[in-house]
Order: sequence, then C-alpha cells, then structure tokens
Amino acid sequence: MDVKIFAENLTFPEGSRWKDDRLICSDVFSHQVISFNEDGNKEVVASIEGLPVGLGWNKNGDLLINSLMEKKVLKSDSSGISTYADIGKVEDNFINDMTTDSLGRAYVGTVSLTSFDENEHIGPTNIPTFGSIMLVDVDGSIRRVADRMTFTNGMVISPDGKTLIAAETFAYRLSMFDIEDDGSLSNRRIFADLGAPTDGITMDIKGRVWVALPYYKFGGPGGWVRVEEGGEISAKIDSSTHGAFDCVLGGKNMDQLFLLEAAILGQERIPGDGRIRVTNVDCPGF
Repeated sequence: MDVKIFAENLTFPEGSRWKDDRLICSDVFSHQVISFNEDGNKEVVASIEGLPVGLGWNKNGDLLINSLMEKKVLKSDSSGISTYADIGKVEDNFINDMTTDSLGRAYVGTVSLTSFDENEHIGPTNIPTFGSIMLVDVDGSIRRVADRMTFTNGMVISPDGKTLIAAETFAYRLSMFDIEDDGSLSNRRIFADLGAPTDGITMDIKGRVWVALPYYKFGGPGGWVRVEEGGEISAKIDSSTHGAFDCVLGGKNMDQLFLLEAAILGQERIPGDGRIRVTNVDCPGF
C-alpha cells in the first residue's frame, strides 16, 4: 500500500471520525478537537481544559467530546462547551473512547488508569482492572450496558445498527455485542483475538474491522490490521517508527484509511511527535 503523510506536528491524535467531508479527531495532550479537509488543512473545532478523547454526535447533531479525567461527556455547540452527561456520578473509572448510533445514543467506554501503568509491560504485577461501557440515552439518562471490559477502547456500530464491536486493549481482542431496541448490549462474544493490544477501530462495508495495534512487542512500534470475524487477518500496515493508536475510513469515496500514530507507548510524548498518514484501500467504509 502507498502510505502518505496527511498531517504532522500533532501530539497524540485519537478518537477519529469522518463527517461532513472532514476528518475530525482529538489531539489529546494539546487539549483540542481538530478537523482537516481533504487537503489536510487544519482547523481547531473545540478546546477544553481536560483531555479530549472519544467523539460523537447527539440527536441534534451537536459534537460530543469525552473528557477523560473529568469523567464527563461534553457538548460543543454554538453557545460553547457544556456538560452533556456526568459519567463520574455513576462510574468511578475514567472515560475513553465513544461511538454514537443513528438515534444519537452514546456508548462511552471506561478505563482504570490508577490500578496499573499502561507505559509498563502488562503482567502479574501490572494488571488493568475492569472497565465498562456506559450508555448515555437521548433523554440524558446514564446506565451501564457492559462490564468486566479489559480497558475499553475503540468502538464501532455495524451499518444495520444491530451490532457493536469494542476493542479490549489489554485483553488483546475485539468483543462484539447485539444491540437491543432499548440500546442495551447482549450476547457478548469474541470477534477476534489478536495477540497484541487493540486500540481504535473502523469498519468497512463487508463488516471487516481495521484495528490499530499500539505495539506488536512492548517497547516497539505497532501497526494496523484488517481482521475478519473469527480472527483472520486480510491486510496489514506496519508503522515501523511509531505507536499505532487509531484509524478511520473516510474520504470522498470512503476508501481512504487514515492512520493516527504517536510516540511509542512507554516513551515520552512530545508535541510534534504525533501524525496522521493516509492510504487507499480496496473496500470502503460507510
């Protein structure tokens, strides 16, 4: 695959989405949500005091921003930034990635960052505690719809709205759920075991998932794989120099794969280390 630089001089790009002909993502440690047109021209969409991560949209089309350590889903609209849902009132963990469905319901992943150190090798003396998936319904109510998640990360909903797939980073897998009419999640099962930590994900029209793997071996670079249900890998892109933290399908024909990367996990994160690359793929997103 021909992989090209799309944007540079970022810190830690995450939470990417493609909407209205633009790539939008969080640059976490710059405290900004940013967007790019197809030529890579950057615009600051929102700035917050906390650490922005997962992004989505409510039923009115307002941008939703997960503020990690505040444990709040924020809303950005013409009047500014406000609290949309206070996850911290019902969940002790921090909040991470998010996906929203066609009704504007928000699925918010939670993670523990106090029980272990993600910058150290995971093992018997450094074990992540469980997180969850919280649902923020259109009426503003909050409830837990999945528990015992091993560091909930990227999430995606299938085109028919019936299935949610979530990365469990330090279980090295993708898990999948059926979505009930009321938004509840059921029938939990494994989509794929990958043998490496899983982060941001995006789905193509054939139901295959591109997943960012921060590293193949701790202390080294990672890459991105396209995985079929059951675990077969049908495409692979190596980073070689960076950690791979997210990806999203977008572009005019939805056949461009944007690759978000930053400093290798365990190394100091310095402004300018983060970047986004792009490549064309043979199966588009939706």
